[in-house]
Amino acid sequence: MVRRHQGAEYEGLLSRSGSLDSDEQQQPSPTEKAWVTAKDSSTSRTSPVLLWLGALVLVVGLTDLFALAYVAHLSRTVFQDKDFAANLEYASPYIGLKELYESGAVNTSKIDPITIRPRVSAQVFVDEPERLAPRGEHNYWHERYGTMSPNERRLLVTPSIHTVLQFRAIDFGMEDCHLVFTLPPLSVPLEKGASFDMIPASRFDVFRLDVQRPIDVKKLSYRSKPEVLEKVATMVPRVGGETLIHRFPCAWSSLHVFEVACAKGADCLVDVWSSQNTTYGVNLIQHQTV
Repeated sequence: MVRRHQGAEYEGLLSRSGSLDSDEQQQPSPTEKAWVTAKDSSTSRTSPVLLWLGALVLVVGLTDLFALAYVAHLSRTVFQDKDFAANLEYASPYIGLKELYESGAVNTSKIDPITIRPRVSAQVFVDEPERLAPRGEHNYWHERYGTMSPNERRLLVTPSIHTVLQFRAIDFGMEDCHLVFTLPPLSVPLEKGASFDMIPASRFDVFRLDVQRPIDVKKLSYRSKPEVLEKVATMVPRVGGETLIHRFPCAWSSLHVFEVACAKGADCLVDVWSSQNTTYGVNLIQHQTV
């Protein structure tokens, strides 16, 4: 009796709607069926959109990479380097003048000599061959205009310091050039901020340097300066006037670079500044040839 009662009880439990094998548990309700169908339909509609968006992002990324590569290629092959202007030939503004004067149809006017100041006057250091030439030693700050660079050049020569000077002959028919020392008298007051110091009877060697293009003063040092082409003079400059160093022909637009050093074995010193109103130091004087 006891076993039959227990079997009936188990059958009742298995036949209840909440049993694990119930058909209602295996079959979703109509509401659940509708929700699952709507979810599957939404997923099937979204997937192509995501694929297209992914493809678009990929195309845009590849396009950007190609554009960057193309710009990099242009910068290496099309555009000139930052120093390209230094290699450009000077275009002559004196069109037809040479042919006119050579024809003899006109007589030339008398032109006074023209003083050309150095475009570069920079110091290099024998004992510190890697040290770069100083720049902007007299620059100053102006509250309204910012950094001001006075039109000044320094000639400083000692046994351990040389000065490199660069000139450009620029005037037509003035192709007889004189390289000169121009020094102030010892007793004449100089402009405010100017100074002049020199050991009397100092002897200097002046060298012509081998250049094909303008020197870059930002990279100039004793080690990087151009090679010496020839020594043009050994001389003792006089104070209070001009002393001829070297005379040479200078074609229009030609470039000339010189180095001033103490003569071998000599104890020398010269330190002088030019300014907007003075031309002390080493200058180039062009004389008329037409």
